[in-house]
Amino acid sequence: MRKSFLLTALFAAALLTSGQAGAYEAINGPTGLLQYDKAKAYDGYTLFTPHAKTPSWRVDKAKYPGSKTTYLIDMEGNIVHTWKHENTAMYAELLPTGNLLRAEKIPGSPVNFGGWHGLLREYSWDGEVVWEYRVSDPTKVAHHGFDRLPNGNTAILIWEYKSYEEALAKGRNPNDPALQPNGTTGPALSPDGLPLTGIWPDAILEVTPKGEIAWEWHVWDHVGTGPDQIDINWHLPLSMGYMARADWTHWNSIRYNPKKDMYAVNSRDFGEIYFIDRKTGNIVWRFGNLSTHGKGRAPSGYHDDGDQILFGSHDIQWLPNGNISIFNNGTYQPSTNRSSVMEINPETKRIVWRYQTRDPNSFSSNFQSAAQKLPNGNWLVTSTNNGHIFEVTQDKQVVWEYINPISVDDKPHCMKRDNAPWNQVHRAFRYGRDYPAFAGRDLKPQGKLAAGCPDWTKLLEFKPASDDSGR
Repeated sequence: MRKSFLLTALFAAALLTSGQAGAYEAINGPTGLLQYDKAKAYDGYTLFTPHAKTPSWRVDKAKYPGSKTTYLIDMEGNIVHTWKHENTAMYAELLPTGNLLRAEKIPGSPVNFGGWHGLLREYSWDGEVVWEYRVSDPTKVAHHGFDRLPNGNTAILIWEYKSYEEALAKGRNPNDPALQPNGTTGPALSPDGLPLTGIWPDAILEVTPKGEIAWEWHVWDHVGTGPDQIDINWHLPLSMGYMARADWTHWNSIRYNPKKDMYAVNSRDFGEIYFIDRKTGNIVWRFGNLSTHGKGRAPSGYHDDGDQILFGSHDIQWLPNGNISIFNNGTYQPSTNRSSVMEINPETKRIVWRYQTRDPNSFSSNFQSAAQKLPNGNWLVTSTNNGHIFEVTQDKQVVWEYINPISVDDKPHCMKRDNAPWNQVHRAFRYGRDYPAFAGRDLKPQGKLAAGCPDWTKLLEFKPASDDSGR
């Protein structure tokens, strides 16, 4: 066994040191810290929550229960703090107070769409539950993104049920083969095996610390074909894999901008970002896919992207300079399935910075993933599919890299293998050493997550490389 492990490790090292294009990604290979350029990386601590994706049709949940721990690690990959929980999760964020805000997956979801969770909990630094808000019943469920506002309120994305008859009354076309009564061309079942009928459009709930709804916004109130509306009949071509399923609009991230008093949200299946004015409730800006509202050409087959720019995108963020960022997954993009990180100027609607590598498979992730612009101008990128977290500079040099070693068996693994359970991470966050949450905290290194594994930073001789193919 040990001989086999060493041979696999040496093989992985050979792959990593030959033709290295900045960031490593493979089905097989080492986990933990792979590289760290201390002079160029943004010094701080990285927070991540193993995603614990355990589809019942492929994984024995008794054997692979998923991780119920949130980890904070230093730049050397050492654990400095953990939070233990009773539920698995989508992801968590660290608030300036030192509290942890975490989206948790709870039993009883009315749907099995990717991204549902149902419970948002806030924990103290010591792990005590100090606040929670639950949205999970037969007609609605919380999913994906959340955002803590400066006034203490919390914005939460939810899905809400609408019957097929209600959809028809709103104008849904019953003759389109993609727009079946259950919103899909195939069978759709809830986690309990019940048929799913109708559709589940998105909504935003802004909740006070007392659990009262202070503001809300519903896609259902903005259905139409205008530039400030959502078309109930729009969907990507059937040949591209996406259809207007029961999970119709599939928003996956939300961020509030207090200076503009606007929400930014991202729709994966429409390939669009929207700005919503909180005062008027209007969609005042959209970007990514002109064909959704009749202003451009849709993709039309092999290698033709049409006028669409975003494909399966995730993690919308406002940036201090007034721009926005997005992780563009490239899912079902006709020209190539290549993921990229984009910084976009909302005024000009131009991409002002982009990171992607020459190899379409490098850090590629068909679903989920994230990108955080750091104070020094670097970017922390989360490629969900392989639990891959790395930091890249403005000139596109990878200066820190980490592979999550925790798999859905809730155990650390030194090597990631193609027959091993998943080690996905939905979103990771880097916080500087001066982040207010760390004031007065004990952040003494407690050792590696996968103790006893090789020190890959010493075994693997990285030669930093920049890649300007995305410029």
